[in-house]
Amino acid sequence: MRTIPEDLKSQHLFVLVGGNPLPNYAAIRLLRCAGGHVYLVHTAQTNKIADRICQVAGLELGQDAVKVLVDDGNAAEMRAKVLRQAAQKQGVGLNYTGGTKHMALHVFQGLIAAGPRLTLSYLDAETLSMRIEQGDGVTRSFAIGLAVSLRFQELLALHGRTAAALETDLLCPEVYPGLPRVPYDRWREWWSSASRSMGGRTAAIPLPTDSAFDPLRAHWGDATTLGDLANHWRTDVATLAKWFGEAGLESYVLWSVRRVAADAQLGETAKNVKLNEIDFEFDVVAMRGYQLFAISCANSKDKGTIKLKLMEAYVRARQMGGDEARVAVVCRAPANDPLSSPRKIEQEMVEQLGADGKIRVFGAEHMAQLQTHLLNWFTAK
Repeated sequence: MRTIPEDLKSQHLFVLVGGNPLPNYAAIRLLRCAGGHVYLVHTAQTNKIADRICQVAGLELGQDAVKVLVDDGNAAEMRAKVLRQAAQKQGVGLNYTGGTKHMALHVFQGLIAAGPRLTLSYLDAETLSMRIEQGDGVTRSFAIGLAVSLRFQELLALHGRTAAALETDLLCPEVYPGLPRVPYDRWREWWSSASRSMGGRTAAIPLPTDSAFDPLRAHWGDATTLGDLANHWRTDVATLAKWFGEAGLESYVLWSVRRVAADAQLGETAKNVKLNEIDFEFDVVAMRGYQLFAISCANSKDKGTIKLKLMEAYVRARQMGGDEARVAVVCRAPANDPLSSPRKIEQEMVEQLGADGKIRVFGAEHMAQLQTHLLNWFTAK
């Protein structure tokens, strides 16, 4: 990753504010000179987005940032407003990743009229690179995927969202290496029968005694019921019942993510992320630089269920993380089913969504070595 040289940064940086504030935030962090000024060129529709960019980027309006309200349908006004802001200034730059093409054209014309030297930049979401040129016919490209770090809460704040819940703790981390060795069908059969037969007396549910659960038994201590195990694992019965009901899948995925966090250069990781403003939950999230990785978990072999989970996660992740977001589903689909294998499901969803390189489906074949598959996914070019 090449650091962007100081002579390609701008003392007066104009950014076009679009519907997705993430590229604007990245551009400000990367292209603004120390002590430089930012000009957020926005329309009435993106006014609040400009405010949120300032908030998350730590810019104070009137001191180191100015909002420039324009009418995207009035070319003359756009040119005149940016010309007025840029007149008599040196070190002017324009990042045109956001906004409309019409806005980009006329803001560019206004800035060119203010002075002959203008640094242009564009953030390419497909390659996570910043492309910069200064009118000399040479375009320089800088990989910036890890050059800007962003916490998940900050990403939400850029979109005017907040988290109602965000879990970072894992129940009994020592149990997860053995979890994939317990056959899921046997787990589902036991839990369905045990939870139904106890009539709501969850704490009294006896732990399974057959050999299929031997990989977990060493972590139960002397516990014989869910209530005993909740005390042993220092949690409550409701939390433990949810964990058993989902076969520990979300926790196992987060544990696997964290096993490769250093090698993948991940930042924040969490599970069961619920949003206040919309009825949706991210099962597992990881931030790599400013890039969002969202993972949906499905204890199912059913193609329809898996595709629905992936679709929902894809739509929400794109809303939050833009074109840079990557989405996966971890499910129980077997590799030997020609119609519903992970490969087949992934192929169909890529075609349906036009999402080549942006989604992955991990199934039963990937479960034992999930951390390795996740590492390859996180670091894929």
